[in-house]
Amino acid sequence: MASGFEEFEPIFGKANAEWESNSTSSSSSSSCFLPFLFHFHALDTYSLRIHVTDFHSYTWEAKRSIEQLQDMRDGIGVGGSWVEFVDYLIESFKSDNVKLVLRTAKSQSSTSDHGATSAKLIAHKSKGMPRISISLEKLMEPSASDAMANLSFGLFKAFRSKNNSAVKEEQEQSNYLRRASDTEQVQNTTSFFLTYIYEAAEV
Repeated sequence: MASGFEEFEPIFGKANAEWESNSTSSSSSSSCFLPFLFHFHALDTYSLRIHVTDFHSYTWEAKRSIEQLQDMRDGIGVGGSWVEFVDYLIESFKSDNVKLVLRTAKSQSSTSDHGATSAKLIAHKSKGMPRISISLEKLMEPSASDAMANLSFGLFKAFRSKNNSAVKEEQEQSNYLRRASDTEQVQNTTSFFLTYIYEAAEV
């Protein structure tokens, strides 16, 4: 049995959005999209969840259990242990190679465009490495707002934790320098008095 996700640290990042190559959307350029952020985190001990949103028109979600991720590992051909696969998964979504591919259901005979109706998130560690592709489900209200709120709060907690760590490190460094300065001052004072006593004794 593969180990769970008790120590899985949330991943936040930007996904580069583009239309699928055979999409019939009237807006074929990726420049029409607002920036998309994603939040990859442990839903519980045995499953992961991804939220992807532009905080405006589109919010997507995917959930994957350990069993589904094991099937994914076999499908994309990532060898090694389960832990090594999870590490590859993390490194892929922490890289700059995360892409959101959207597709519309608009037909060639229709003039209406209802925007993206399906999407998938694709990531890989580096060029030439296996690609991880995860199909996403489009969220509607109120689930979409819940997902955006969860991402925002998760991002705030991550920022606060990082900021607190930086402040703590700065304080520890300051304390170290102060102690080093105090020690040096004591040593200099001691050296001065020893020299004074030695010179006085010679006189």
